[in-house]
Amino acid sequence: MLERGCVGRNARLDGTRRRGARLAGMGVLPRSVANVTREGRSIVVDGVRLDQDWLRDNCRCDQCRIVQTDERRWQPWSRTTPAEAASVAVEQGELVVVWDDGHRSSFADADWDTIERAMNRGRFEPRVWRAEDQLERFDHDSVVGNLDARRALFEAFRRDGAVVITGSPTEPGSIIDTARSLGITLIDSSLGFLFDVKLDPSGYNIAFTSEGLPPHNDNAQYSEPPSGQILAFIANEATGGDSVVVDGWAVLDELAERDPAAIEVLSRVPVGHRQYSTEADGFSRNPLIKLDPAGGYRHLRFSNQLRQPLPHDHPDLAEWYRAYRVLGSIVTDPALALTFRMEAGDSLLVNGYRVLHARTAFVADGARHLQDVYFNADDIHNALDRLEGMTANTMGRGH
Repeated sequence: MLERGCVGRNARLDGTRRRGARLAGMGVLPRSVANVTREGRSIVVDGVRLDQDWLRDNCRCDQCRIVQTDERRWQPWSRTTPAEAASVAVEQGELVVVWDDGHRSSFADADWDTIERAMNRGRFEPRVWRAEDQLERFDHDSVVGNLDARRALFEAFRRDGAVVITGSPTEPGSIIDTARSLGITLIDSSLGFLFDVKLDPSGYNIAFTSEGLPPHNDNAQYSEPPSGQILAFIANEATGGDSVVVDGWAVLDELAERDPAAIEVLSRVPVGHRQYSTEADGFSRNPLIKLDPAGGYRHLRFSNQLRQPLPHDHPDLAEWYRAYRVLGSIVTDPALALTFRMEAGDSLLVNGYRVLHARTAFVADGARHLQDVYFNADDIHNALDRLEGMTANTMGRGH
């Protein structure tokens, strides 16, 4: 497991990192209500301040939700003015609000539970790692056959962005069965579904050579590439060819501390990336860093080998190159690179929006063959939520 991984001062509980701002919205809702008052646009329930529009929007009565599917029916724009409570009261531990249009909303403990789970879902503590750390490893048969082991695998993947599964079958294509056994849906693309990575003089990517691969994430040619990747080793008998991973959150934290202006320009200037074969061509133009509205890191896009020219007259050209040089020097800093040997039967799972992977050069004095497949990392996060009881099924349950 990660022995020194930590939650740094920029950590966020939703799994991203941010540059100093406080994470908003984490909260605990009331239970067994005893007291309710009104203060301006808020209804204060046992000291918890709740906005009236928010309360009206989250009414879980049978009129406001589709009971069969547990989907919303209420549409906030059906009112032309903000929601307004005509009265508020406590009845047997429930908050009861009668609105100015006569609609009645009641909130029991079960309602608060459901709303709170949804409100706080997707929040977790990422652990940022460096060269001296180790990825957590899991036995293939255990995670396929035991839900507790699978839950631990998914927790480590969500927390660290990368894990290793050992003892996997080494028959070509077996990674597809492993993914299905874990409930992971794989993604096809115009360039292929399953990629055989081995020496190939006619291959269309540097991965088909014996050269070292710098840290990168795959499929930078897509605006919205698959966020998850599995690299499954069929054979690894060549000299060299060690695997390298770099935590992109550690990279961006270092960049933000060293050169905050670089974050700004690299998250604003779109850069083209292209990958193509004799049968398909992929291209898109996007900034290298994607931030959420609160400044959290969502996606570090880094693939120098696929990068296309910027316009020669771009107004931010000089500033972009200055920032890119700093970013590249951090990405390739040995202090951030976790290097290890993958053996036949080992599979590396990475969150490609966060973790960069690389390879040292190798000598083709033995077989080296791995297979790549792609998936959405959200599938693992959502499967973990189910295993942790964050996804109560209330379909068909009336209020």
